[in-house]
Amino acid sequence: WYQRRVREAVVSTQSTGCGPVTVTMSGDPDNPSLFPLVTLHDFGFDHVSQFQTFQKSGEEAARFLAQFRTYHIDLPGCEEGAGDASGPVPTLDELASVIAHVRTSCSITDKMVLLGVGAGANIAMRYMTTHTKTVLGVILVEATNDHESWTKWTQDKITDMVMKPSEMFSIRNEKPAEIANTLLDKHFGRSASPTPILSDSRRYLIHRMLTNGNVNNYHRYYESFYTRKPLPPAAFNENTVVPSLVISARQSWRNDASVDLRAQLQNGGKEASLLEPSPCFLLPLEEAPLECSISMMLFIQSLGLGLTAGLTSSSTLQEAYSRAEKTKEMISQEPEMV
Repeated sequence: WYQRRVREAVVSTQSTGCGPVTVTMSGDPDNPSLFPLVTLHDFGFDHVSQFQTFQKSGEEAARFLAQFRTYHIDLPGCEEGAGDASGPVPTLDELASVIAHVRTSCSITDKMVLLGVGAGANIAMRYMTTHTKTVLGVILVEATNDHESWTKWTQDKITDMVMKPSEMFSIRNEKPAEIANTLLDKHFGRSASPTPILSDSRRYLIHRMLTNGNVNNYHRYYESFYTRKPLPPAAFNENTVVPSLVISARQSWRNDASVDLRAQLQNGGKEASLLEPSPCFLLPLEEAPLECSISMMLFIQSLGLGLTAGLTSSSTLQEAYSRAEKTKEMISQEPEMV
């Protein structure tokens, strides 16, 4: 039922102060009373490459998404078929203002749940602290609130100097495949991926960037993230923080920063839950979709949403995982119809 009711359509391509933004809505178009879920992708992704695998991962993810009408934001220049972006590279704070623009343009009046991954999670966090009254809760996947670490900064600086000796972020003369691989090195590293899922994800992202996207624009988005400034502790208080769920792969290079961010959110005086699926290395929505979708479902139920969707806010995560695994095992053991 849930998967049959999920549809998707581009609702608007808008001009903002940061450039063109494409918004794609999915969900049940016949039920406008559903709460709005706004998604924000990481650098090197668009909304399709970031969320499509999770959307199709199974009943629990479909059950979660069925509680919303979802607005997928493709950040400036990251939409399919985009031309080269121009003008100054926007900061993450400027990109956060895109959410306010989308809220107005799409006539979103209810409080939103924000779902951001990586750089998109950082943008969602910034919007939350400045537009708190419009946000019901935030789900932050592989989120950070820090400077680029010195180790990673040095590694990326050397990479950029080798690829772009004349100007650090001038990439117009580089081959698209080289730019795409360099961007993904910043996610996956240069060593062999530890799991088949990550290997397949990298191959898919390379293909999608080269056939559907604009790698120069993807690199602009990375520059916005690379030059980020963390929010100060004073930015997190009872007037600027909402309930949150922080998800970070236990073996991810972002895990320590995500755990630190969760502590900062807790200091703001609101509930901040933490999910660390393991073994999981980088992409928890793809590597651990069952754990993520159940945790998300229980999180929104704690906000008062989806209370009749099959789980209860009093369920423990382990109980929910066990129930879902038993259901999956029963389905796998059903005899095939001839």
